[in-house]
Amino acid sequence: MTHSAFLEQFLGKLQTPRVSRSNPEIQHELVKELNNVSDLVLANSRGPRVDCVRSLLLLQAGDFERSHAIVQAMSGSDPVEGDFWNAKYWFRRSKKHPAFLDTPIDPFRITDLVEDEKGKTPSPGTIQDLKTEFERLLDFLLAGGEPLRPS
Repeated sequence: MTHSAFLEQFLGKLQTPRVSRSNPEIQHELVKELNNVSDLVLANSRGPRVDCVRSLLLLQAGDFERSHAIVQAMSGSDPVEGDFWNAKYWFRRSKKHPAFLDTPIDPFRITDLVEDEKGKTPSPGTIQDLKTEFERLLDFLLAGGEPLRPS
């Protein structure tokens, strides 16, 4: 998928995957860039999908609070706890995300892997699953929600 010039440059510097609040460390310069870039420069578009792209990238760069605030503003929902149980609750409510149809990506399994490896160095398989999940969701959002070819 072709990304904006800004996004290509940004992704080249982004440390992925994020496995916890502290791993990898917060990338303050990337957070600053994301907070200052316009929607059009970020994703050649405007609207809720670009808000989702910005939130996803802020999450990966380590700014959990700003990422969460964007989603909260979009949904109008109450704050969430950010724990593993809560993640699974929302996965059950939302069913399988369209970005992951026709793929082996299973958010329950990934959540279990991250929870089991909490405080440890993640296995190569967990790291690859998290990277694939991030890339797939980003491409889905940038494609305007159009079905993507399985990775």
